[in-house]
Amino acid sequence: MTIEDIELSDVYEFMERGKLSQAPEYIVVYLELLDKIRGMHLRIDQFGSKDAIVKHLILVDKLSRYHASKVYDEAMEYFYCDNRISKQAWRNIYADKMDKMIHFAMQVVKDATDAQKVVRMQKDAAELRGVNEPDKDTLPDELFRAPFVVYAADAEFLGLPKVDRNKLGAMIDLLPELSEKEKIQIKREAQVLPLKLFPDEQEDPRKS
Repeated sequence: MTIEDIELSDVYEFMERGKLSQAPEYIVVYLELLDKIRGMHLRIDQFGSKDAIVKHLILVDKLSRYHASKVYDEAMEYFYCDNRISKQAWRNIYADKMDKMIHFAMQVVKDATDAQKVVRMQKDAAELRGVNEPDKDTLPDELFRAPFVVYAADAEFLGLPKVDRNKLGAMIDLLPELSEKEKIQIKREAQVLPLKLFPDEQEDPRKS
C-alpha cells in the first residue's frame, strides 16, 4: 500500500481498534508525512502557503498534485480539528499564526503603545478561538435518572395530618348513591376496614 492509497479515515479507523505502537508501516509512514506537512506549515519563512508545500510534496515526495493537495488538507484537519478543514480547524490554524506574530511583536515592544497593540492581538487570537464564547449548556445527569417514587397509603408517612378513620367511615356511610358493597370496598381501600387484596366475587362491587 502506497501513500496515495491511504486516507485520514484509515488512520482514525485503526486508532479506534488498535494501538499506535502496533500500527502497520503504511500508517506510520502516513502519520510521519502529516507531521512533516505540519512542520512545513509552521515554517512561514520557507513555506508561506499551501501552494509552496504542495509543490514541495510534488518535487520531493513524488506525489501527484491531487494527492499532494489532499494530504495537505488532511494534515491540517488531523492536527487542528476533526472534520475535513472545518471552520473550527481554520480558526485554530489562523490563531496559531497569530500566536507566532504575537511572540515576535512581544520581542520588539518599545513603549506602552506597542504593548497595547500586543494586548489587542492577544485578544483577537482569543476571540478567534472562541475563548469568549460561553460554554454550551449540558443537561444535568439527574434528568436522565429514573425518578424515585414512594408509594404509601399512610398519610402520616408522607407528612400529612393523621386521618380520623371513624369520621371517614361515617362520611362514606352518608353517600346515598353507593351500594353497601361499594361502601365496604371504599372503606377497605381507605383502611377504615381491614384491606382484602383478593375479595370474593360476591364481595367485589366491580364484579357484581
